[in-house]
Amino acid sequence: MPKMGDAMEEGTLLKWLMSEGDEVSEGDSIAEIETDKVTMELEAEDSGTLAQITAQEGQDVPVGESIAFIQGEGEEVPERDGSGEAEAQAEEGGDEAPQAQTATAEEEAREAEPRQPETGGEPSGDGATARADGQVRASPIVRRLARENNLDLSQIEGSGPQGRIVERDVRAAMERGEAQMADGQAEASAEAPAEEKPQEATQEVFQPPHLPEPTGAPGTELVQPSRMQQVIGERMTQAKQQAPHFYATVEVRMDETLALRKQLNERLEEEEIKLSVNDFVMKACASALKNFPKLNSLYTGEGIELHQQVDMAMAVALEGGLITPVIRDAANKGLSAISSESKDLAKRAREGGLQPDEYQGGTITVSNMGMFGVESFTAIINPPQAAIVAVSSIVQRPVYDEDGELVPASMMKLTLSADHRIANGADGALYMAEVQRLLENPMMLLV
Repeated sequence: MPKMGDAMEEGTLLKWLMSEGDEVSEGDSIAEIETDKVTMELEAEDSGTLAQITAQEGQDVPVGESIAFIQGEGEEVPERDGSGEAEAQAEEGGDEAPQAQTATAEEEAREAEPRQPETGGEPSGDGATARADGQVRASPIVRRLARENNLDLSQIEGSGPQGRIVERDVRAAMERGEAQMADGQAEASAEAPAEEKPQEATQEVFQPPHLPEPTGAPGTELVQPSRMQQVIGERMTQAKQQAPHFYATVEVRMDETLALRKQLNERLEEEEIKLSVNDFVMKACASALKNFPKLNSLYTGEGIELHQQVDMAMAVALEGGLITPVIRDAANKGLSAISSESKDLAKRAREGGLQPDEYQGGTITVSNMGMFGVESFTAIINPPQAAIVAVSSIVQRPVYDEDGELVPASMMKLTLSADHRIANGADGALYMAEVQRLLENPMMLLV
């Protein structure tokens, strides 16, 4: 199961497009999978025979775990039963899958184990030994068993596929009293499990500590949240808990933008391009970031990563949640290009047709609820980004002009939510003032 997004932990195997025994070529679509974001076809990473299907339709499979075994020339099909199957499934179609996700010991023993990253361009069926490239091939549970019994895996001959060390090899070494680890090695190995604990603790932090039990009252219905809803809930909880938000709201007079939009749409009608208000807002937000790099950054484990290119993510509402497709290099694109790209991305997002690189990697997000008549709202930052701009509806109300006369005006509120670890209030205020200036003088967006 490939990792199709930063927050993805598992995917659902919806449908097999091939059957056991079919010949497979690299790049062939073999199955349909559903993630928390999209439904897409999974392509084979190697050529061979689809010798064994290990995940059934409708099954949820953790990222990195086996769903099938593609048999290459000279390879043996792993057994289906017991730990032998779990050990051998990891070798399906080569060593090209992502690194394993954290799993419990029971899951590792019961389920297939993730493959290791590929280190070379040769096929997996080349008779590589357990010590290929100086590394021992063994699953986490086998490594743990060896560590608990003070055994050096590099001294054990593997009997699994391609020389992989499996549980029976370790137990045989224990019975023979062989492959004992030196004292220094044992001390270093004993420290290894501690490195995994912070990761496991971090995974748990964002789960609600105490949830009420269902009341079961008459007229109630218990509905399980979708995978997308679960992921969104976890990420938004994480964002609110870890990123100290601050907010800055400006009210923009949109008369000039609306007039320019009408004029441009009349000229672009033959090209079937129709600019929206949101196109102008995204262009203004992207252009204004050139002078405010802190708000176009990511908060990483090694520091604040500032970006020169503005990759504008836009929130698109779906029936089961939302998704944020990305317009790359938005600051250097014209209004018509932003309009065409945003409409295409939004359409394919609602149809579930986006590729992972089309909804990952944004550096700032724009969320527009103006079409719902919302006059003002604040949005939650999409981590690890530093900022998100909430766009409200345009309302008609009286304002004073330069002569002190009351005149009708089209007003719209924009609210910035920003991460106070990266930027301060002055940064946010000045940035929103620049966005306001661009929208009230929209000809500057055409330069």
